[in-house]
Formats: sequence, structure tokens, C-alpha cells
Amino acid sequence: MKIWIIEPHDPLIVRDGRPFGPDPGARAVSLTFPFPSTTTGAVRTQAGRDAAGQFTADPSAMKKIAVRGPLLVEYQQTNNAEAGKWQFLAPAPADALLLEPKEEEGQPAGQQPHCYRLTPQPGPDGAITDLDTKYADLNLTLVGPTQHDPQKPVKHAPAFWRWTHFEQWLTNPDAINGEPVDLAALGHSGPTRETRIHIQRDLTSRAAEAGKLFETSGLEFSHPGQGQARLRDARRLALVVATDTALPHLCPVDYLGGERRLVTWRAGNGELPSCPHALREQIIADKACRLILLTPAHFTEGFYPTWLCVPRHGVTATLQAIAVQRPQVVSGWDFVQRKPKPTRRLAPAGSVLFLTLEGDRDAIADWIDQTWMHCISDDDQDRCDGFGLAVLGRWDGPPTR
Repeated sequence: MKIWIIEPHDPLIVRDGRPFGPDPGARAVSLTFPFPSTTTGAVRTQAGRDAAGQFTADPSAMKKIAVRGPLLVEYQQTNNAEAGKWQFLAPAPADALLLEPKEEEGQPAGQQPHCYRLTPQPGPDGAITDLDTKYADLNLTLVGPTQHDPQKPVKHAPAFWRWTHFEQWLTNPDAINGEPVDLAALGHSGPTRETRIHIQRDLTSRAAEAGKLFETSGLEFSHPGQGQARLRDARRLALVVATDTALPHLCPVDYLGGERRLVTWRAGNGELPSCPHALREQIIADKACRLILLTPAHFTEGFYPTWLCVPRHGVTATLQAIAVQRPQVVSGWDFVQRKPKPTRRLAPAGSVLFLTLEGDRDAIADWIDQTWMHCISDDDQDRCDGFGLAVLGRWDGPPTR
């Protein structure tokens, strides 16, 4: 699939569901990261344009265009001042627990936090949870750390991990489990939030009109450096989407999100990250894996993935446990029917599903190829829209205490 880099040049406004009307003091609050529907709609708009730049395509046909993403990338300067490359980042996995360093007497200050792996574990004997009552038919287990640490979670843990560290977490999480980590090297919080105050001005007196005041918050796609190197180490951020559909009449400077903020489009040189060979072979041998969401997914049964657990390609995937945060809520506007879209709850990006696989070697290998960097939402249109983009990680099998 061909990848496209979308780089915002103004703070990008991707609003949440809070009301924003013509009321004094109204606030337009942005999400922390765009939903796939935002960038997928932008791709389909580009694909439906004619040579004059007008959208003339059939909207029903455009809805069949499959798009994967968005993913976050950052620009890294190389030794050549005129060249550089975009590096992928992934949402922080929910099965990674970052704890504050221990404050022991006599220890030097400024120690690094520790990273612990969360794995499915049977509960204590005699304990009863809602997994045993409300969800007894799913036969799920609890998820917890493999060793005890009384420290509290890191307050400002990176929301996005750089792909080199994220890939290591996929292939060999035990190498990081219980070890100190450098948060600055691990990743960062992603786009920074910028707030702007707007007024309405009287054209005659050039003074602000009473009560005509509102506020917008947008996402600034840049990441500042730290300390004295704040300006030198500042990074440009952008969005990446992938599609097989050609964009013959691409408009390189376009609008995206609320208030028509400017973005530039450029073709990417590479492809989406591929599954490492060693990880692929390990999943086949273990007949088990972790599935990590890179974009939010919609499941008709809430957190339970129905379509993923249906036998496909000769493999039956069984959900053993799930590490998931609070759901995200998505809606939108239907331009065809001219009415709001239904409100739905999504499993957020970073959610981790622990799966066991039943099938022969060749079938599991094919299943891996059809799951890695593919969407696993229940509905076909949601998968086409980019919801539920997933990658796989190592897990050695059934829950153990």
C-alpha cells in the first residue's frame, strides 16, 4: 500500500462531542489525536476530485475506498541538512506499566522509572470478580504485573512510543520487564494542545463586541525539546495514512478538520512497518500472541472482538484476556443523509488482546499476514474506514500465576 504523509501547519482542530454553539464563552475542545474517520474522509475527498479540483465522485463509491491509519510520525534530521526521514510512533501499549523510581535513602536523585509487563493471571483462590459473574461465558482472566512494586504509576508517561522501542516490546517484552527506561528516548506525548481566544469585532469602532467571545483548542504537530536543547531538538510531527487507491488529482495544500486548517500532502517513500520474521516464527511456535490496536476499534459487543474470533484462514483465535482503558466516544456528520451519525463507543488505541490460536503452521502464518497492519473491527465499513488497525506481539500462551 502507498503511504501518504499529512503534515498540519496550523493547530489541527478535531473536535470531541461537546456542544459548541453561538453562546458567550463557548469552547471547541479537540481530541488528543484524530480518529480514523477524519483522515479517511480526507483521503476519499482527494480521490474523488477531478482535474479542476472539484469533488465529482459518487459518495457511495468513495466509501468503499479502504484506508489504514492515521499513525503518528516524527521527522528526524540526518547528517545531510537537506534530507531527513520520518520515523513511526505507536500508541503506548496498555500492557506496559511505568512506575515511579523507588525513593531510597542514600540513592542518587533523578533515577529512571521502571517498566513492568502486564500478563493474564488467574485470580487468587476463592476470589470472585465481574469476569466470573457478568462475563462468565467469555472465560476471561485478570491482567496484572508479573512482580510486585509498591510505587505509583508515572504521572506523565509517554502517550506514543518510538517504533524501535515499540517493536522491542512486541518481540521480546521480557527484556524490558522490570528494567529502568529513559522516558525521553522511549517516546513523548504527541501533538501539543494549543488554545486560542477569539472575539468578534465591530467593523465601525474596531472594538470587541460584548459577549462575542469563544475559545478553540487545537493540536500543534510539533514536539519541543527539553532543557537547553528545547529549540535545537524540536521535532516536526505528521500523520500517515495508507491506501491502495490512486490520488491522480492530489491537491498538495488542502484543509483538514475544523475551521479549515491548512495541511500539506506528500507521498511517503517507504511502507507501513512489516512484521519481523523472528516474531512471526515465535507466534507460530507458541500458537498464541498479543494483538495491539494502533487505532481505536469498534466492537458490537463492547470490548469483545466478534469478527476477530470467528474462524478465518483456517485459524480460530480465542480471547483469553484484554488490557483496555476507558472507551472513547465517536460520532460525526453523515454528508449523504444529512444527519448526525450514531454515537458509538470504541476500544482505544493501545488496547491489548491476549489470544490463543488453533490451526496448523501454514494457516497461522497466513493468519498473521492477514492480521498484521490490517483492521479488525467487527463491521466491514469500520474496517474500511481504518478503525482497529492492529499489530501482533509475543505472548507465550495460557495464563499463568
